[in-house]
Amino acid sequence: MKKLITLFLIATLATSVGWADEYSYTFTSKQFSTNGSKDLGGVTWTLSGDGNYWGYDGTKGQQFGSGTSPYKTLSLTTSGISGTIQSVAVNASTANSASANISISVGGTTYLSNQSLTSTATTYTSSGNASGTIVISMSQTTSKALYIKSITVTYSTGSSATVQEPTLTDEFTFWPVMNEAASATVTITPASGNTVRYTTNGSTPSRTNGTEITAATTINISGTTTVKAISYVGTQTSSVVSKTYTLGQTVTGIAAFKNLTSGTTVRLYLPDANNARTLFVKGNDAFVRDNSGAICIYNVTTNPPLAYNQHIAGWIIGTYTNYNNLPEFTASSATNSCYLVIADPVTEADVEPVEIEADNYNDYYADWVTISDLQVTAASGSTATATAGNSSFSIYNKYNPDYYQLPYVGAIVDISGIAAPYNNTQQLRPIYQNDNWPITYVVDAQEGFVAPDTDIANAQVRLKRNLIPQDWSVLTVPFELEDFEGDVLQYTGVTLGEVGNYEMSGQTYPIYSGVMQFEDYYGPLQPGTPYLVKPYTLQHGMTHNGVTLKAGTAGAVTKTLAAQQNAPGINLMANEQPVYAGDYSLVGTYSPTTLPQNESTVVILDSNNLSWTSLVDDTSVGGTEGYITVPNGAGVKLALPGSEVITGVVDIRLDNNTPKDAVIYNILGQRLTRPLSELPPGVYIVNGKKIVKR
Repeated sequence: MKKLITLFLIATLATSVGWADEYSYTFTSKQFSTNGSKDLGGVTWTLSGDGNYWGYDGTKGQQFGSGTSPYKTLSLTTSGISGTIQSVAVNASTANSASANISISVGGTTYLSNQSLTSTATTYTSSGNASGTIVISMSQTTSKALYIKSITVTYSTGSSATVQEPTLTDEFTFWPVMNEAASATVTITPASGNTVRYTTNGSTPSRTNGTEITAATTINISGTTTVKAISYVGTQTSSVVSKTYTLGQTVTGIAAFKNLTSGTTVRLYLPDANNARTLFVKGNDAFVRDNSGAICIYNVTTNPPLAYNQHIAGWIIGTYTNYNNLPEFTASSATNSCYLVIADPVTEADVEPVEIEADNYNDYYADWVTISDLQVTAASGSTATATAGNSSFSIYNKYNPDYYQLPYVGAIVDISGIAAPYNNTQQLRPIYQNDNWPITYVVDAQEGFVAPDTDIANAQVRLKRNLIPQDWSVLTVPFELEDFEGDVLQYTGVTLGEVGNYEMSGQTYPIYSGVMQFEDYYGPLQPGTPYLVKPYTLQHGMTHNGVTLKAGTAGAVTKTLAAQQNAPGINLMANEQPVYAGDYSLVGTYSPTTLPQNESTVVILDSNNLSWTSLVDDTSVGGTEGYITVPNGAGVKLALPGSEVITGVVDIRLDNNTPKDAVIYNILGQRLTRPLSELPPGVYIVNGKKIVKR
């Protein structure tokens, strides 16, 4: 005959506050060792039956009896859960090879009847809407242990009152001081009269899970931690409050900072070895470069204030912001600059702009750069547009530096400033720093020079021209040039004189023509005026500050003699052109110029010799250079101070045609009109070859 043991477990709810809720209790240790009552998670349950307690099984839970002293029948009973019981779920099992059943009733009505137990832990659930005493009954016909792992009751009180949630410190991100352990505090505060359980391991707190507190409690955290807390009164609970407190990220160096996602707040660590330096400061903008890149530090207050050339080390917390593609370190609520070391350099050289190519511009956002040889295509207000190759730049006068003026259209310029992209444009913001001028006008010997419409005062000009020490060169500049480092000669006039001689019929005859006179010059070179110069050292890319860039074109120095004036002492032969002197000029150029191929235009060759343009292949001169004009067919010499005289014709290159149509010159470079057969004995240049006629 089957024997029924009833085990009663009763709990009284102290208050009726709450809403639809769940009671759950899991046996994690031995609770019953004999018949009687026990508080299980705030609800009192009563055990009754005919056996003896045996122990606890870590897998199956609370053990009731054993093979030698089993519970044939038992029951767990409670009336401590008020309201409408919606379901009761029991995870139960029996020992191996046992035959047992489980039943669940609520308020005297059985909702689960004699469900067979197995040796595997299984959840048995009864559903319904009833109120009153809950009875969990188990019975068996063999002498084996019975187990209950957990009990879960879903119920509703029908009350509109709620249990107040606990309060937690607002979420925050924290950083330890460098080289110290991370540590932060969080305060958990229960409402008056409430009990709170909280967790920091990611699990969900409940009336039976978590650390219990009844008063405000402050806890320490050492890393990114999610704190969860729940309040309860009796069997009624609040919703779970969850907040995450984050151990902030640290990045080393500016390049790593720029790789973050925009909006990320981090600690930027700048080791001393990174050599972080302040490039430029204006208002809220401070631009800083280390050995890995550059950023704009925006709206950050430091002590001492950031200033040009400072060395920066240490760390600071802030937010990476991609502002129109400009990488910015912006201040956040966590920013504190007291851990930055800011000092003037002791041994380091002054920080300077990086000279970059236009095509590499995107690699230098927020850096101080110089881009050379930009061609200005538009200019208005505070903005100009300039190009270099396939790249276009907006030159935006944001910082209004000293020595800056809006460049004029057609000018070639170097710009020194902050590389600051803006709305899909490549923007250059000129700055003046450490005597690096924001704008430099370029006068390039290989490019066309466009003069300004009006004079530009107090400008910086770079003369892009090679001048070789051993050679005399013509130099013509569009600004007054002081203190040229070399010899300078000015053209002072022309005289008729003997420039050479030639043999004819056994006689030596002098040749008279123009001798252009030059004298030493010690004053400033005047704009538009050509000079003969010989530098002391090789000069290339000479830069001049504070000059006035002049409007207008290069000029010519001209000295007039009487036209058709024959040289004295010459008995001309038939058909020979008379030797005469007219206007002799030294002409300056600002832009590369193609010269006519005739006997009235003369250039100075690198070997310090003269040549008519008809005698050389390259008949052009570069910008800032010059040439000589003489009357057609007339001879010319340059008389320089001392014994040095430039004369002669070199590099004669003519086709080797038959002598019938040959072009003939005497050894002084004068073209002759008679055929070789009619010329007296002597030395001639015929179609580029030296010929001696006897």
